Amino acid sequence: MSETNNLPILRQESVQMIAQSAPDTYNTNSLSSQRCSDYGEKLLSEIQRGGMTDALDKQCAEYIEKAKRTLKAMNERRSPITKLFDQIRSEFTGMENTIDPTKKDTIPYQIQQARNAYATKKREEAERARKEEMRRQQREQAISRYKQEAEDDYRRQFDSLVTEKINELTSLNQSLTVENFEAVSVSIKGFNIALGNEWFQHCQSYAHKPYEITDAEAIEIRQSILNRVSKQFKEQFQAEVGEYRDTIVDALPSKKRELDRMAKANAEEQARMKAELEAREAAETRRLDEERKRKEEEAKAAKQVQQSATEMDGLFAQTAVATPAGYQPKTSVKQKIAVDSADGVLAVVSMWWSKEGQFLPLEELTKIFKKQFTFCEKVANDKDNPEFINSPFVRYEEEVKAK
Repeated sequence: MSETNNLPILRQESVQMIAQSAPDTYNTNSLSSQRCSDYGEKLLSEIQRGGMTDALDKQCAEYIEKAKRTLKAMNERRSPITKLFDQIRSEFTGMENTIDPTKKDTIPYQIQQARNAYATKKREEAERARKEEMRRQQREQAISRYKQEAEDDYRRQFDSLVTEKINELTSLNQSLTVENFEAVSVSIKGFNIALGNEWFQHCQSYAHKPYEITDAEAIEIRQSILNRVSKQFKEQFQAEVGEYRDTIVDALPSKKRELDRMAKANAEEQARMKAELEAREAAETRRLDEERKRKEEEAKAAKQVQQSATEMDGLFAQTAVATPAGYQPKTSVKQKIAVDSADGVLAVVSMWWSKEGQFLPLEELTKIFKKQFTFCEKVANDKDNPEFINSPFVRYEEEVKAK
């Protein structure tokens, strides 16, 4: 406090000078201002009443000069006082500025810059960790999807194989006649219901390989799936194809008797018996086919439930990734524009114009672009090489000033 009292601008004599001279200076300047304004109003009234004349213009010119001299005198009288006030204000604001975090090079500013740098570092570290974890999760999800798609593809091919073999048995059964009954029956009874390893060796997956995994990893995944489902496929193949074959084999004796009766019947009776036989066999084929499809739909629904649960787990995991662990300083992240060329500035102005500028009042636009207006006016007033804007939306008006 003692050091502050020793400042020249706060010495007792300075305060006394302000207290003594300020009232007189204020009164003198106030009187000068009033007299100047009163005389000017008289001249202005004459101009408004009778218009400008040569004689009146000369009086006005003298008045303007006197106004300038009066203004100068008023400024000189009040200058010591206002200057001292400015110095006092400057001292106070200077003390404030030394601890203002927004003022460059102050200690709080430097500390804030250090905090900003640290916050940036922490954010970059958290962002790298988040992206790395995101990549890891995306890879895991890609592998999971690929496994599911490859397995689904193998199952579709397997189902097609079962359907193909059942169709072959159906064709054999439908081809039975009295003449070929023994030979075709042998083919039906000896129909292979075992799924050999060669089918798995030649089975190819057409599932799309995601970019997150390598070709070697994809081969390993596909082989592991085949190894896992091979036993199930073999058992299922033998059960479904074998069941259908056994159903046909069990019906062979009755079909033989029916074929014999048909052979002995007349043409009309043969047609009726044949239609009934085909209808019964078709109904049995539909029953077995519907049963097989029902089981497939149940298995498919169970897989969809499992897949939905897996995807939901992935969403929760991604949410957890967005929250970095450990201490994180509070930050305010804003996007700041940085341009590398004049074209970048043009792009900024273009966006501003499309979003806001074109909707502003003309008066506000002229204020915003005052510097550009001043430059173009300077170019137009060049004595040696004036240039003008050639546009139907721009006009030039002469500004005449009396000297």
